[in-house]
Amino acid sequence: MVKLGFAMVTMNCPKCGAPFEYEPGMRFKKCDYCGTMIYIDKSRVMFYYVIPFSLSKQQAIQTFRRWAAGPKMEKGLENSKIKSIKPMFFPVYRFVRTVNGKEQVIIKPAKTTLLPGLTKLKVPPGDMKIFDASFNPGDAEIVKADLSMDTYMQALPGKEKEQEIVFFPIYEIRYEFQGKEYNVVMDASSGEVFTSYYPPRSSVPYLAIAGTTFILTAIGAAIGTMVHPTGWLVTLFGLIVGIGGGYYIAKKY
Repeated sequence: MVKLGFAMVTMNCPKCGAPFEYEPGMRFKKCDYCGTMIYIDKSRVMFYYVIPFSLSKQQAIQTFRRWAAGPKMEKGLENSKIKSIKPMFFPVYRFVRTVNGKEQVIIKPAKTTLLPGLTKLKVPPGDMKIFDASFNPGDAEIVKADLSMDTYMQALPGKEKEQEIVFFPIYEIRYEFQGKEYNVVMDASSGEVFTSYYPPRSSVPYLAIAGTTFILTAIGAAIGTMVHPTGWLVTLFGLIVGIGGGYYIAKKY
């Protein structure tokens, strides 16, 4: 019989049946009643861990603004109004499997959610701490799991080695831009940003200036082919329009 708890796990001695507790990381445990040395089969129990926040709220906002200033984002998105920033510990299952003789780690959400990116989280083992009653989450919400481990077990490759629930630190950031609201999820341990939609930078100005440059250059080349003295001037004008227009578009848009 195995009971799941937070930091400690309770099992029964296979020889005398007496209950005993052990901590994550233990491989062997001596029974306190009959003295039998017991091998801990980690593939049959669930441990609970937590990854602390590495980013403060202010650092998360700064990271968001750097992301929003990226080349694919609409001009000015980095100046969006932050409507809310919510810290959460989101539960994920961390399955360690043996696949073709090699250890493989698989991460699956333990909570149904529509928030973006929560199926792509990467759990760094070195940052995991034991999750127990002494853990202080601060102002972060601890999200409860609602998906059973059995939801994934049959579809996982290889042979089970161990599994844990890891409470992962994230920020849900809601922001407003040009009268519309959007949201992102930020990995609060690495700063990676996930979103399902954001205002993209328009390609129309770039296409317009590229088309104008092409037309003027083509006209100049055609005139030059006919050995007309103004052909090189038209070509030069096209290049000036392309370079100057590209610079203006990059600054404005």
